Amino acid sequence: MNSNVGDFIKTTLSRFPSLIVQKGTNTNKDLLLVTVHEYNGDYAWINKQDLIPLSLKPEEELCIIVNYGKWFREYHENLFQEILLKNIKNNKK
Repeated sequence: MNSNVGDFIKTTLSRFPSLIVQKGTNTNKDLLLVTVHEYNGDYAWINKQDLIPLSLKPEEELCIIVNYGKWFREYHENLFQEILLKNIKNNKK
């Protein structure tokens, strides 16, 4: 499965969906840095094989990330804005 930054996934680290914020490290391209809801959106590294892809509605995505710590929006403004735009477009339909 091809996973990208900005995708929501299910992992064994959380009872809630996680957001991919970074792909790979310099030494291991099979790792993904993902958010963990129970840690206020803080991160954990997981192996690509340890995830289940999710398809969420834009409002579900927004609900997840607004419950992360206040720091999250500052550090991931581009992801935050992308999800906001999805919601604006979805509401115009």
